[in-house]
Amino acid sequence: MIELYGSPTPSSYTIAIMLEEVGYNYSVFPISKNNNDQLEIEFLNLSPNNIYPVILDRDGPNKKPMAVFESGAILMYLAEKSGQFIATENPLKFEILQWLLFENSKIGPTLGNTKHFMYHAPEEVPYAVKRFNNETKRIFSIIEKQLAENPFLAGDYSIADIATYPWLKEFDRYGIAEEQIPNMCLWMEKMNGRAAVNKALEAVANLKE
Repeated sequence: MIELYGSPTPSSYTIAIMLEEVGYNYSVFPISKNNNDQLEIEFLNLSPNNIYPVILDRDGPNKKPMAVFESGAILMYLAEKSGQFIATENPLKFEILQWLLFENSKIGPTLGNTKHFMYHAPEEVPYAVKRFNNETKRIFSIIEKQLAENPFLAGDYSIADIATYPWLKEFDRYGIAEEQIPNMCLWMEKMNGRAAVNKALEAVANLKE
């Protein structure tokens, strides 16, 4: 059994999708910022950086419980544990990992900041809005180009797609129109058609932030 601690955020959706894809039994536990759940000692023992999602694998290496934080690390852990959605040989393995790390280091942080300054900042910061909007458009253009040449980000369906999809599925919130991303829209149709994706979105959607 794997325990997933999170909230209705793209990163939490990512892990739930992976757990559904590999067919592991898992339970989802809500972590609420409003209640400062991430500051509880029990949670800090799982995630020293006070962030979610986090998993606790009750059947970890050597049959001992193992906690993993950071969404990219969790995906790699689950991919290696299951032997699914990651290549075992180079160069394909690093093709997958570079797109996974692109999401972790660029897509998530940039789109998170874009959404914050557009919708949640307590005061308007025009420079920040412009800067992150421009970078968001650049990111979408990179993904669109990659998907023009590949059915999935690294060729075959992998943890790179699982990591990226939850961040891009609400593209209209960032001022991106469908006609700007025709290849990405085809990719999202494929993602939306996966049973694991729909089950995961439903499993996490009812959690409270």
